[in-house]
Amino acid sequence: MNEVLTALRAARRIAIVSHRDPDPDTIGSALALGLGLESIGKAVSWHCADPVPEPQRFLHGTDRITQDPPPEDVDLVVTVDFGSVDRAKFALPTRPPIANIDHHASNDRFGVANFVDATSAASAELAARVIDALGIAWTPDMATAALVGIMTDTGSFQFPSTDARVLERAAQLRSAGADLQAITYNIFRNKRFEAIKLWGFAFARLAREREGRLVWTELRGADLADAGARDEDISGLVEQIARSGGMRVALLFNEQSDTVKVSCRTSQWEPSVDAAALMARFGGGGHVRAAGALVPGSLADVRERVLDAARTALDTATARAAVTV
Repeated sequence: MNEVLTALRAARRIAIVSHRDPDPDTIGSALALGLGLESIGKAVSWHCADPVPEPQRFLHGTDRITQDPPPEDVDLVVTVDFGSVDRAKFALPTRPPIANIDHHASNDRFGVANFVDATSAASAELAARVIDALGIAWTPDMATAALVGIMTDTGSFQFPSTDARVLERAAQLRSAGADLQAITYNIFRNKRFEAIKLWGFAFARLAREREGRLVWTELRGADLADAGARDEDISGLVEQIARSGGMRVALLFNEQSDTVKVSCRTSQWEPSVDAAALMARFGGGGHVRAAGALVPGSLADVRERVLDAARTALDTATARAAVTV
């Protein structure tokens, strides 16, 4: 973390970049850190190639996030919550150095300064550590943004990554004024009708194999238009697929133009599969229990290739588990 702190202290103009298809962790991390840096006199701009999804727009500062890439004349670019530069979607400037703050195991340390901790449950938890190390005072807006990232990336404190460290941080953020009720309503309890209709298409196609250990479904190219939905409405769907009893690998195939976005969730229970390793075979990455990939090709071709790899991974894990019993 020290090299990131040094870079932040030395910079006057700082651009903070969130990853494409932004989730609450990348947005919450960016806002908490950026608002904190502004409070100590830094000039901060926020950048994300895709618009902030509607459920996250209640966070203070989201109206300042632009879809333009950072300019060349900033002193420092800070990337939050992504493991490779291509996740920015747009080209990052070449002159200013990059400080990389992330918790993905697949992170390739692309920054001049890197603060990467794959044991952390959320990038927002890492951003909170940076804020504390800089001696920045927490405000309710900063605390709410950081808590959004923590709550979503821990599955409301249900995922195996939830440890004492992140629970203590959540308590600190609540004490600093984080608005739990606003988070609960906007993120977890208020879903657009069109999103629910879209999810219905996926649930209708739900399939399972290997005695229910492999569960998968797909969204087709016309589904968004048929439901009147948006890309952001897909967020959270794969977690619902992963609720299927006995699931060890859950896959969502989302057909896009010339590519398929694959989202993968796995269970810690044996036979256990590493989601990041599975998605790495298709150019993706992520965490042991949550990963994804953008795979070129038709829906039918990508689906069969990924399913075949998942079947093999499950069979290998099943054989391994049988030996250790």
